[in-house]
Amino acid sequence: MDNTRDIYSEIRELIIQKPENLINELEEYHIYDITQAVIELNPEEIRDFFNLIDSDFQASIFEYLEEDEAEEIIKYLPEKRLIQIISDMEIDEAVDLLKYLNKEGLRLLNKIPVKTRKELIKFMAYKEDEIGAFMSDSYITINSDISVKEAMRKVTVEAHDVDYISILYVLENKKLIGYLRLKDLLVARASEEIVDIMETRFPTVHPTDDKEAVSQLMIETSESSIPIINEENILQGIITHDDLMDIIALTEEEDYTMFAAISDAEIDIESSNLKNSIRSRLPWLTILLGLSMVTSIVLAFFQGRLSSSHGAILLAAKLAVFLPLIQGMAGNTGTQSLAVMIRYLTKNEDVDRERIRKHLFRELKTGMLQGLIIASLVFIMINVITYIGENQISSVNLIYALVTASSILIALFVSTILGALIPVFMTKAKIDPAVASGPFITTVSDIITMTIYYSVSLAILLPLFQ
Repeated sequence: MDNTRDIYSEIRELIIQKPENLINELEEYHIYDITQAVIELNPEEIRDFFNLIDSDFQASIFEYLEEDEAEEIIKYLPEKRLIQIISDMEIDEAVDLLKYLNKEGLRLLNKIPVKTRKELIKFMAYKEDEIGAFMSDSYITINSDISVKEAMRKVTVEAHDVDYISILYVLENKKLIGYLRLKDLLVARASEEIVDIMETRFPTVHPTDDKEAVSQLMIETSESSIPIINEENILQGIITHDDLMDIIALTEEEDYTMFAAISDAEIDIESSNLKNSIRSRLPWLTILLGLSMVTSIVLAFFQGRLSSSHGAILLAAKLAVFLPLIQGMAGNTGTQSLAVMIRYLTKNEDVDRERIRKHLFRELKTGMLQGLIIASLVFIMINVITYIGENQISSVNLIYALVTASSILIALFVSTILGALIPVFMTKAKIDPAVASGPFITTVSDIITMTIYYSVSLAILLPLFQ
């Protein structure tokens, strides 16, 4: 970290001193480091710096800025320059910035040259969960009827203006028919035709395809990029391994926030405020409050029988001792099963009914085996505690231990099955299974566990305590 801070200081000093060869000296540093140094400049220094560099350099800096950082720097730049910067940015990065700026972004969009504006609008039309929102237009296409020599000449001319040149996309009448790796082009004979050396077997996706499904496809096929086509097989853009990392990071963040029953605004500590925190948490807490009220209703239902006599009150006290343990263990197993099923469904987009049935059966056996082991341990633990406290184990205490152990066996079994079934039902209903959050499954598990525990205990133990 000390080295990083020194680099930033060096860059800031260069920018402030404004030597004649500033641009040449900045070429020794990575654009990310330059961006981080620019963030620390004061408004006047930012204006001066942007006056010294060309629009391409300015656009590169904005591509490495976070949206909130870009919004801050925008305040110090004239509108004409800002429009040029957005026009020169990679289209997916420009779209993200314009969307973040909301009304200001819409105002700037209307002043961007028509041709660029149409491209931006096309990309902005895609939803956040569609792969079209992440695709890039910075790649090279070549026609199928040219030679290797002509293709090399085209790559040499265009390579400077695009970011991705590892794979060249081959078109015929504007339709995608194949691709060619740059390394294969370099080793091919100059007289060979592109159509003779190109690859024709490759995965393709459509702009409206789900981003998670596409990222999983990239992982499974080990492709560094995947072309995105429309219904007429015309190339619309590409998705690269860099985009893949962004998608995975966003997906994991989304799943985490839903699993924790909060919104993604909560993750950004610096930009979140009290109003946003309450707005993001309160709806889920209200839903969970409603579910928790069911727990109170269940307790109220058993309250009369648990207070009907001195023996019933004594039984209620004994049941209360191990209730938190049973609820906690049931919630833990339900959450584990939920996480496993969500992960299984996420990694296997096209699972059929038979495979889901097999996975559910495995979870059923897992719940039963776990329940037996935990129930056995609870049975032993209760008897040990009873013996230490009373120096003996009566038949009533033995039955009490057996009932409690049986209740936890049933509770763990039911919670495991519940945790596995909820994501399946949500997937069938076209709802992200991550919405079945930890707090949700825990609360539902508490209701079921409490009902099982008190029903079994009152049916078997209450007559013994009368």
